[in-house]
Amino acid sequence: MNKNILAYLPAEQMKPKGPREYAGPCPQCGGEDRFIVWPDRPRGGAYLCRGCGSQGDGIQFMREFMGMSYPEACAALGLEQKHTTTSLSSARRTHVRPRPAHSVQMAYVPPKPEPAVMPCKEWTGSAAAFLAECQRGLETIPEALLAICGRFLTPYTAQDCGIGWNPADRYVSRAAWGLADEQGKDGKPRTKLLLPAGLVIATRRRAGVVALTVRCLEEDRQTKGRAKYRQIPGSANVPFIAGRAGLPLLLVESALDAVLVWQESFGKLAAVALMGNMKGLDSDTHAFIQAAPLLLACPDNDEGGQVAWQRWSTAYPQAILTPAVGAKDLGDMHRAALTWPLNPDIPSVMEWVPGVLAFASRNTTTYALAA
Repeated sequence: MNKNILAYLPAEQMKPKGPREYAGPCPQCGGEDRFIVWPDRPRGGAYLCRGCGSQGDGIQFMREFMGMSYPEACAALGLEQKHTTTSLSSARRTHVRPRPAHSVQMAYVPPKPEPAVMPCKEWTGSAAAFLAECQRGLETIPEALLAICGRFLTPYTAQDCGIGWNPADRYVSRAAWGLADEQGKDGKPRTKLLLPAGLVIATRRRAGVVALTVRCLEEDRQTKGRAKYRQIPGSANVPFIAGRAGLPLLLVESALDAVLVWQESFGKLAAVALMGNMKGLDSDTHAFIQAAPLLLACPDNDEGGQVAWQRWSTAYPQAILTPAVGAKDLGDMHRAALTWPLNPDIPSVMEWVPGVLAFASRNTTTYALAA
């Protein structure tokens, strides 16, 4: 008999929100009812966290939160294995730390950072070409300008940091991106990969573009039921970095906040976006963080941010907490500082950066001497 996600979540925490929907605390970032579960969907159900953005089907849940391999997840859910699964998709879960579904109630132990599993050459090549298309016209296409400037970024910053604009949904060949076909609900193979419309955020490493995330359009979230952020299948599970090594470094949750910090500090403060959790912390990014002469942290001012700070401070005891002022995050703070009626007590990011650097320099002898 097939099981679903609900069988592996604490029954007392998951409350029905509808005939086919349950909500409760996210096993990854906490909260109260941000973790949504649809138990009757195929492949053991489906889940989505409105806080950290974690999402997937039942098999993904078992691999992500229970530390199971693909065969173990299929067996636990009573599902038949798909032998078309590629070595790339299997390799992406090579290093998984076993975690029970109620891990948020337990003391957090940072996983040992491992080398990231990077996409194949076909994927990185196709992703780079897609990003290049999405970065054309950033200064001339009205919708692109509105999307970029709406986040208080300049076209130059967007170009420099790997931000682009996809004006409409695209369906491309999965094979061209080095991905195997998937089986649809009707049993037929799905040969196309969806690249949704929205703000494109590319994560880059020495190998080139290794991950793509799209901040989906608001209307598509409402009419098509899409999540706020959608990571393109095949992406490496690594944090986003804005800036270079050797600079003071800020840990944030959002990639767009990381880019804003890099821009508004005029290249004096680098940033790493950990997306609210530590699941994608690879060894190279870990070394990048550890090498920073000064480490600051700005988690969101909400429940998820509290959990994020507990994890960040455990992994990096040298981090100094420097929260946003009068807002949930740095993007909201910057918007509030520049929106009428102006509040003199809320700083822009440009004003906030020198303040927190001065504060941090007084609280760490090493950086004060180096500065």
